Amino acid sequence: MSKTDPLSLLREFTVSKKPITLVNANGNLVTELTDATDVVFADDKQNFTFPRGTPTNYKKNASDETYTLETLLFLLQRAHQSVAEYSLEGAQKAIPIVSILDKRGVLEYLTGAAATSAQIIYQVSETNKRSGDDVVDDQQDDPSKRQKTSIQPGHGDENEILRLIISKERLARTTASVLRGNKSFANIQKLGAAILLKSKSKDGKSTAAKPDSRQPGAVVATSALSSRPGSAPNASTPRSATSSSQSKSKSSSSRIPIIIIPAAVTSMLTMYNIKQFLEDQIFMDSQEIRSKGDAKPTRLTIERRQKANETHKTPYHVIDSADHLRPEDWDRVICVFTTGAEWQFKKWKWQKPVELFAHVKGFYVKWADEQPKDSIKSWNVEVLSLNRHRRHADRAVVTEFWDRLQGWCLANKPYLAY
Repeated sequence: MSKTDPLSLLREFTVSKKPITLVNANGNLVTELTDATDVVFADDKQNFTFPRGTPTNYKKNASDETYTLETLLFLLQRAHQSVAEYSLEGAQKAIPIVSILDKRGVLEYLTGAAATSAQIIYQVSETNKRSGDDVVDDQQDDPSKRQKTSIQPGHGDENEILRLIISKERLARTTASVLRGNKSFANIQKLGAAILLKSKSKDGKSTAAKPDSRQPGAVVATSALSSRPGSAPNASTPRSATSSSQSKSKSSSSRIPIIIIPAAVTSMLTMYNIKQFLEDQIFMDSQEIRSKGDAKPTRLTIERRQKANETHKTPYHVIDSADHLRPEDWDRVICVFTTGAEWQFKKWKWQKPVELFAHVKGFYVKWADEQPKDSIKSWNVEVLSLNRHRRHADRAVVTEFWDRLQGWCLANKPYLAY
């Protein structure tokens, strides 16, 4: 696939955060996709223009058709919306939308979270065979075939052009590269290590405890060294192994997203009920929980499956105070629940609501029969409305929250382990 095709350019400009320009039939700049006739990819090195309905190389699921440029661009513009809002707006503006089955995969590829996709069609032509742009040529490893591209005697200018073309050729696939896959087996490795560890523990050969990789600073307790002949009873783990374990734990924890909720006792969501709300998808009155005498936690870990059939759960840290956040921790803050009071952000990295909600996703929770505070109307936050008496309706609200947060994270912070 050529690097000048619309799909590659759209991915390149999205990952690099370069502006994509929309123009109408008169060549004037427009902001709405429905008003545009062409999409322009232009920077200091290149300038390409495509009609907005240009087909791309991304194939629809279970179909031979491909998505158009306007469909993929519309998805990027509406990545923060829920499925219902995205589908409704696409229908109102007569813009074809990406299938729900394809939505996540398309966003991950366009934002750089995924290196490739099985639904991308790689077209082979005489031109791109010579240029070597992502084209698989099974004959490149055959010496007899390569002899045909050797420089033949002729005019000097023609030889120079041929020499220049050959110098830019590259091998897209080798006998070794075809054996490489693009799937990750990290989860299988973790499961295998856990089973092996448990087996050794039962046999009395090791008392190693499985560490929780989601908790920063988690350590592994082991007596394997002390059981070896000649080892001291309290032999410690070698410094290199300890530092390696701490480095891996730190690397993992540094990518866990952070959610900040209000510390006010009058807030609908507090550290007493946030775990039941986001994990169990049911709202409980924090005052009732507090009256039981339970201590308020200072930090919680929320675990969530990104897909219903997944076994792996993604961790999220929840706090109600930003006093202990380091400067680098603010890059992990993805969401802030607010009560509408500006004093909540005092001494934060971003103290003004306009600046804060330009860097993180904001949410405001209220009862369905109440009006939001006036300050909320001018802030860039999403409003979540809960019914006072219908607790079975909480699941839909929580699902809407995760959908909107997931879309925002894909577009703004794809480097986090969400």
